[in-house]
Amino acid sequence: MVSNERNVFMRTCSSQTNDRVDGPKPKRHNAKLCPYAIRQRVINGLANGDSIRSITRAVHVSNNTVVAIRDQDWQQVAARKQRIAAQAELNATLTADRITNELQSKKHIPLNVLVPVFGVNVDKAVALRGDNIQRIEHRHTHSLTGDDIIAFAVARAQQQREKHAKAKVIAETHQLAEKTQSKKRS
Repeated sequence: MVSNERNVFMRTCSSQTNDRVDGPKPKRHNAKLCPYAIRQRVINGLANGDSIRSITRAVHVSNNTVVAIRDQDWQQVAARKQRIAAQAELNATLTADRITNELQSKKHIPLNVLVPVFGVNVDKAVALRGDNIQRIEHRHTHSLTGDDIIAFAVARAQQQREKHAKAKVIAETHQLAEKTQSKKRS
C-alpha cells in the first residue's frame, strides 16, 4: 500500500513538471535588493581579483549574490580594474623615481621599503592589465630515496629501543621502591 502511494505521488509530480514550458530555468537571484554600499564592496573585491568565496566572507552575502553582481556589473568591474591598474602603474613609476632619487641622494626613505612597494605595484599592474606573462607555481614535494627511507627506519627503530629501555628502567625503579617500602613496613 505504501509503495502504491509513492507511485501515485511520483506520477503527480512528473505530470506537473511536464506541464511546464520547456526552456531555460528562471533565474532566482538578481541582486536587485542588494544595498548600494554592499554592491560597491563586491565590485571592488571582483576588481581586485579576490575570489568569490573570499568576497562572500568579507561582505556577508551569498555566492549567488556575488555572481549576480559580477554578471550585471561586469562593465563597472572592468572599468574599476583599469583604474586600479593605472593607479598601480603610477605607484610603480613614482616608487621607481624615488628609488633613483634615493640612490642619488641621502633621503629618509630606506630602500628596503621602496623596493617591495615597486615590485608589488608592477606585479599588480601587469596582472590587472591582462598582460601577465608570468606563471607562479608552487610545488610542495617530498622526493625520498631508498637511502632516506632506510635511514628513517633505522632512526625509528633506535627510538623504539630507547623508549623500551626507558620503560624497563622505570619499571625496575618502581619494583625496587616497592621492595624498600615493604622492608620498612616489616
